[in-house]
Order: sequence, then C-alpha cells, then structure tokens
Amino acid sequence: MRRNIIILLSVAVISVFALAVVWPHIQMGFASSAHYTRMDTREYEYYTSDLLKRMPRISDNYEFSYSNISGPQAFVYGIQFNGTTDTSKIREYLIAEGYKQQKQCQTEAECWRSPRSKDVVSFYRLSELDLVSVEIYRREHAD
Repeated sequence: MRRNIIILLSVAVISVFALAVVWPHIQMGFASSAHYTRMDTREYEYYTSDLLKRMPRISDNYEFSYSNISGPQAFVYGIQFNGTTDTSKIREYLIAEGYKQQKQCQTEAECWRSPRSKDVVSFYRLSELDLVSVEIYRREHAD
C-alpha cells in the first residue's frame, strides 16, 4: 500500500513538473500576437523567423512582434528598429539572401520576394517617428 502511494505521488509530481515546463509553449502556440525583445529568450526562439534572427541590427533599440491572422491563416513576423531611418543594410541583406524587390506592393512599403520562399518581406521607414519596421508575411495553406 505504501509503495503504491509513493508511486502515485511520484507520478503526480512528475506530471505537475512536466506541465509547468510545457505550459508556456502551449500558450505561445495558441497566442494571436506577441511583442517581445531579444532578452525574452523563450518568445524569441519560438516566434522569430530565421530571416529576422540573421537580419542586421540597424539600431541598438529594437523589438519583435508576431501576429496570427486566423482568417487567411497567415502569420506576420516583425522587427521594429527605433532611432534610425537608414534601410540600406536591410536592402543589402535581402539581396544577399536571394530576395528581389517587387514593382508592386499591397501596402505603402517596399516588398521583397525570393523564389525559394512564399514569404513576402516588406519594410518601411517613418521619418517623423525615427523608426524602420520590417515584416514577414507568411501564409500557411495547402497549394
């Protein structure tokens, strides 16, 4: 009897510990949006696309965002650089990654695409707010 209680308690403790470790990842998977910095390690690793992780930091003051647009089943990954309006390094980086600037864009921004990806990268600068915003639009659907 005592052995069964010890086993039951052990299973309960392990289950609670496992849930405590896994629960934040479950919450992030169902989140509709997130705003975070590089210091928020869990969010950074979970939400940030590789393209944004490798993107040149054109300012020391930057933050990330993530949005899940449930209607068209699309995801938007972003980075906002504050204290700058120089986008030359972003253009150079996108070109090096195989992206080409598009002649038309659905927003008032520069849009870039790569033949290796269905993602659309757009960025704009706001001189009056002294910032540059980069977004990756990724649509998830079966073709």
